[in-house]
Amino acid sequence: MLKNRLIPLLFLLSTTLTFGQLVERTYYRTPELERLNLITEGFSASINDDHMEPFAVREFTSPDGLIYWYRRIATEVCLTGDCRPIDVGIYWDGTGDFAGLEVFKEPLTKTDHSDFSTFDYRRLMSILNDDWSPLREYSLSELVDEKKEDSVDVVSGATKHEIAQAAVEKAVYTTHTLWHLIHVGEKEQLAKLTAARLNDKNLLEKALQAQREKYQPFLLDMFAQGNLPQNSFTESLVLSSLTDAANPTLHAVTLNALQQLDLTQPALQDRLAAIYKNKKQPERVEILTRLRPAAQLSENFYTTLAEDLSAENPWMSVKILAALKHSRTQSPQVLETVKKLSQSDIPVVQKAVKEFESARSVSR
Repeated sequence: MLKNRLIPLLFLLSTTLTFGQLVERTYYRTPELERLNLITEGFSASINDDHMEPFAVREFTSPDGLIYWYRRIATEVCLTGDCRPIDVGIYWDGTGDFAGLEVFKEPLTKTDHSDFSTFDYRRLMSILNDDWSPLREYSLSELVDEKKEDSVDVVSGATKHEIAQAAVEKAVYTTHTLWHLIHVGEKEQLAKLTAARLNDKNLLEKALQAQREKYQPFLLDMFAQGNLPQNSFTESLVLSSLTDAANPTLHAVTLNALQQLDLTQPALQDRLAAIYKNKKQPERVEILTRLRPAAQLSENFYTTLAEDLSAENPWMSVKILAALKHSRTQSPQVLETVKKLSQSDIPVVQKAVKEFESARSVSR
């Protein structure tokens, strides 16, 4: 009877009453989460953890339409049974980056059973935001120093030095567990979920407008991987990014996206031709290297490439011929240059000329 009375009492003690609704008490919440004002319509999906076990994540959205993912989990944090379990909520943004943490039931504690301080939580957030923490290299069973196997880490503190440096002081197991719940595979899976939910063009535009610096490379990467369809939005995204990709990382992901772009439409080729003309030779080579074969080149694009074809620049010509060879008709200027290139003793150039002639004979 006493047990039956205690259960609801303990539950009430762990909650607060807000606007007539029973709300579960949180002992910590990442400050940034308060500013997001996230809401949910209840959509859930499933991804796999480090051990390939499925778990559910719920979709939340911010007022500006950005997607966030949430997981609630109660778990042990060590293998010995001496550590206090944790009950937490984990948030990721739409790109799969860690966005915040909630702590339920009781505060996070250290090996001496003291509660995390404000400084400890700040330190924890800094660690959890690091995708490449040294913690990724260790499993839970490797946290105890092999030379002191008879001692328990939570009691003796015999953790490897490099791990201790990458964790909240006296809370290695808790830090390690949380980091692995957030990282190692989750990011990629959540990114694909977001891409699937953003397939609506209006949502894609909202994401780009809300956080361009983060979502521009993300959307380009998702398109490059085939997780976003080609449409007017993704076409413009690739071409506009190709125009102003001064950032090396953005430039690289844009070129990968270009490789995925179907250039069948003449209008799309014309837009690319205008961009190509304004590029220097090294950038032109990068563009040519990643072009998908088109059965027919637009007149504008063909002329642009033909003007760049020169026997004086055989290496550049190899790339241009790879694109021109798909055209059903060839200009006298191009044929004359190809004739000159056929005299080259450079094997790569000889191969390019042979492939050009072979493609031309097929199209006749």
